[in-house]
Amino acid sequence: MSRRSLTHRSRTAATVTALACGLLLASAGGAAAERPTGTTTPGGDTGDGDIGSSVEYIYHSPGGTQPMSSSSGDWSPPVCWFEPRYTNQELYEHNEELEEKGPLEGIDHDTADNREEETDAHKDRDGMWWERTPMMSPRSCEIGELWIWVDRGDPDPPADAVDPEILAGLAYDRTKLPAPPVDLKPNEDRNVVNLPTKIEFSEPLDRVWTTASLVNAQAGIDIAATTVAEPVSLRIEAGTEYAEPSACTYDLVEAGGGYQVDSEGAGCNITYRKSSGDGTYPMEAQIVWDVTWNPTSGPDGEPQNGDLPDGLSVSEQDVTVKEIQTVVR
Repeated sequence: MSRRSLTHRSRTAATVTALACGLLLASAGGAAAERPTGTTTPGGDTGDGDIGSSVEYIYHSPGGTQPMSSSSGDWSPPVCWFEPRYTNQELYEHNEELEEKGPLEGIDHDTADNREEETDAHKDRDGMWWERTPMMSPRSCEIGELWIWVDRGDPDPPADAVDPEILAGLAYDRTKLPAPPVDLKPNEDRNVVNLPTKIEFSEPLDRVWTTASLVNAQAGIDIAATTVAEPVSLRIEAGTEYAEPSACTYDLVEAGGGYQVDSEGAGCNITYRKSSGDGTYPMEAQIVWDVTWNPTSGPDGEPQNGDLPDGLSVSEQDVTVKEIQTVVR
């Protein structure tokens, strides 16, 4: 079995590594702008010593405007991971370029010599240096190795090495959802007291998915994961205590090539019991999205077990409720 060789094992060197991380790494989330539907290219070398993630994203989210939030509120994306970055020669040349620019803050001569010794020790080895990559900020990485050597085809990858489950979490964090396309009957400016307010969508909702992938032929890495969000229910909150009931929840059904709701004949429809006067009531619509992931580059792969929570998208509209006028003769 091939073995990996770790860098910066000493406590002092580990601390120095964390400082170097702040200088050498860029945010993976900032590698490219997000798009509701389309592709973002990987980050790569920015040319100024900063390294972005090589993860590439593909989006399918028609009308997506809201970053997907967790319905439970206690989920967070992966913070740091290792991904293949340099051959031994490339890391040697990278270090040489940095030294030509001058000493890095927090890097002493012993650490610089240690880097040179490590690259010398791995000459003619078939493998790559994997680099610690942060999700948001270099400071989000725990103190530890900046680079880890991994032999090509090593069946025992380093801890926190990028894998489909990490990619699924990154895809979740990048997913954008459409706001609930809620239409009211009567319209939001024509509601009247004691008349049930019926709900429908102005257009069907589609599934939303984001694919995150990382391909590095030199390292023998070709992995992907697709996070899929399917709208399953709609909750309407009246925005006032003067409504019966104050909220209704509807299951979404597949119709018209997507997911739709129509509360005509439903057992729950909000009825306002008091006029909004000169103001309005803030009616809120919340869609719950069932989220799954699979280790492929498409939305129809076999879902895997995981801890991705339901997603949530929200919209609010002002509802005017009037008294019914009657004529007394």
